Amino acid sequence: MKILGLISGGKDSFYNLMQCVAHGHEVIALGNLHPAPQDKKDELDSYMYQTVGHDVIHLYKDCLGVPLYRQEIRGTPIEQRSDYVVTPMDETEDLFELLSKAKAEHPDLQAVSVGAILSNYQRIRVEHVCGRLGLMALAFLWQRNQEELLNEMAQAGVNAILVKIAAIGLKQKHLGQTIGDMYPYLVQMNQQYDLHICGEGGEYETITLDCPLFKRRIVVDESEVVIHSDDHFAQVAYLRFKKLHLEDKSEDEIDPNWMSEVNLDPLWDADSIMIPIEKTVRSKQRSSWVGVKADTIIPHEVETAHRRASGEGDNSLNSDHGSSYRSKFSTHKSDIICAIGGTNAFMIPNRKHLSIAEETTMCLQNVQAKLERIGLTWAEVVFMQVFVSDMGTFGVVNGAYKAFFGINPPPRACVGANLPNSIRIQVNCMAIRKTAVNPTPRKTLHIQGISYWAPANIGPYSQATEQAYHGLIAGQIGMIPSSLDIPVPSSLAKETAWSLRNLLQIATVQKLDLAKRTALCIVYVRHYKDFAPVTAAWEHIASKESPAPVLAICVPSLPKGGHVEWQVMMHQGKVYADKTSAVPTSQKIDAEADEDGYETDDDNMQTLEKRELHPTTLLLEHEQPITLAAPETQWRTRTQSWFLSPVLMALSVVHLPETSALATRLSSLSLVDEAAQNGTCDRTEGTGANTVLTNTMLRDMMAMMVNAMDRVLESHMSPAVGPGVEDGWENVVAVTLYYHDTLVQDQAYLGSTFEELLSKFASLSLLAHKDRTGETAADEEEESTMAIVRNIAVTLVPVQAIAGRGVLALTLHAVGKMPTIPGLLLA
Repeated sequence: MKILGLISGGKDSFYNLMQCVAHGHEVIALGNLHPAPQDKKDELDSYMYQTVGHDVIHLYKDCLGVPLYRQEIRGTPIEQRSDYVVTPMDETEDLFELLSKAKAEHPDLQAVSVGAILSNYQRIRVEHVCGRLGLMALAFLWQRNQEELLNEMAQAGVNAILVKIAAIGLKQKHLGQTIGDMYPYLVQMNQQYDLHICGEGGEYETITLDCPLFKRRIVVDESEVVIHSDDHFAQVAYLRFKKLHLEDKSEDEIDPNWMSEVNLDPLWDADSIMIPIEKTVRSKQRSSWVGVKADTIIPHEVETAHRRASGEGDNSLNSDHGSSYRSKFSTHKSDIICAIGGTNAFMIPNRKHLSIAEETTMCLQNVQAKLERIGLTWAEVVFMQVFVSDMGTFGVVNGAYKAFFGINPPPRACVGANLPNSIRIQVNCMAIRKTAVNPTPRKTLHIQGISYWAPANIGPYSQATEQAYHGLIAGQIGMIPSSLDIPVPSSLAKETAWSLRNLLQIATVQKLDLAKRTALCIVYVRHYKDFAPVTAAWEHIASKESPAPVLAICVPSLPKGGHVEWQVMMHQGKVYADKTSAVPTSQKIDAEADEDGYETDDDNMQTLEKRELHPTTLLLEHEQPITLAAPETQWRTRTQSWFLSPVLMALSVVHLPETSALATRLSSLSLVDEAAQNGTCDRTEGTGANTVLTNTMLRDMMAMMVNAMDRVLESHMSPAVGPGVEDGWENVVAVTLYYHDTLVQDQAYLGSTFEELLSKFASLSLLAHKDRTGETAADEEEESTMAIVRNIAVTLVPVQAIAGRGVLALTLHAVGKMPTIPGLLLA
């Protein structure tokens, strides 16, 4: 890419520029913002720009031999909130004017190099401006370990001197010293006073006199020290350069191999999981490919190939292969958490042919209409699942999708699905009201620049959202962050390692405990033979004491042709510091809540977490009674749940025992897989599949799953410790039913029967509630029951295979009482 180097003169901006060049990008211009001459100030009170040493900047165009564009800083930091919106006379708009001018002169400009390390304030504003101009931000220093990074800069030949000091431990004598000379002392100050080694807390600033990119170096002939504040503990002083000149570098001083000294593979703590994950996946790959028949039901494309090769006719459960169901139960409304169930573009029977862009727009308009009916906006949506029938339309879908969101679109998981009835996109989402009292305001992590830290977004979504005790992370595929490429050659082991590493990076920066606080993990794969390897990889990093429910499903496609994608819902791991509730004096906590209302650091809080904020897990095994079916068609249901108030997640999977004749019959179809891949049988999709499930069997399976969920809800209605899910099905927010699209093709029957079963158990829940509260059964009981079910967001999702010889999988999200410190103490 052709890039502009946004420079302040400091070490960070030039070392990031070196990183860009080492990655193969071409520097075609430099850009700088500086104080207006009439201000007669060396340094402005800017939150965005380093201005001390600005009298050196004009020399850099000759050091690198490229044009330099400069812009006066006329604005001030008006919009100081974490999320930036266009604000006239804000200093951010000066950057927009600078980059607009540069892009007009260089229409082929594609990206901007920015040396941000830790400042979200600066990063968000640079990315905002870049987004408005269609440019990419390259921030290879982002979130780097500062001790490692400063040493790396010095070793790579960045000759930068301290030009300003403003921290305890830094003295006037340190001005003019190089970062290489200062490195040991800065490390010492970090250990003693927690000083930021790279000066990210404003402790010091630097000016670069030379680096391997320079054809000429800067020489300081004369300077003076200006004392800005003569504080006894932390003097503030800076250098003013009075005379400078450029000096040509000899051929011996220009190192043609300098790129070899630039670290293009920095280490992160999360990297430690990658080699073990790769080994785990490869080990399981060998065993799973040998024993695949015992672990799966064959996905649609292979089953179809077998049917074609054997000459079998269409014996599907329903002759309309594309039958779909429009649920009446598609919205959950409450005072805090809401949800919208599976929604597509066609909410009315008569539809006209639409382009995929038009269909995406209409789909999201339908979602928006449902949000508005329950008093919500897109700004309150915290997570979305997006299913598309053709991943080749990913870019077009994103183009239409992004029109509905502002600066921080919600995280999402986007995967392929064989949607029924020629539907090309389906969306469901969860939202949290901004008017909720106890939860903090929504916190969103939306990093769009390319770095080593974790992948930038490849669509209109954010990496993570945190609110109301929920932590939601966007679906992670195996991209290499510095290039946004999938590893080549194609490798499930490497993609799994990268995707889990990236997931851990995001969770860590959000201070979310991936191992202990994951409430539900869904892993999507493109091949059913990958179930065992990816599940083993998750088990490697997950909590052994309170494991989250894990659903592994096979889908036809993933973004960028990836092999695996992870979707997790997490608990925030904090409780609200509600000081208003009555608590016995002896149990009061003597800690101040932080600015967002949560207790985080107090020793008593840590003790409380250990005692009360430990998730409870439940595992149920159901086996179909022998009287209900012949042995060859038996199945089992395995149900897992994870609960840490108020987040309850549950997963129930109907699977076929290995010894079942039904499982053997279906698994035998794997024999044609190799033949299909080798082209010896036709994979062309036919008019139906050799479905072996009857409507009665399907109904019984769903009844067993819903019954299992009812038991989960009941188990959490009166927990031994802390608040629970008090009202059973009335507390259920959303349910998603994943079904094997080869075995279950009549979505209309599936949906209507499933909702009938939900109504049945909701009715029982209502009766139980009346018994508990002593209420008398009313004539409107049926309507009350239906109101409960209509307040559940239902989504149906076709998948190609479900791990463990699965036929159906059901996920449930319910919300209990919001936990507070006083509430937990009184529990």
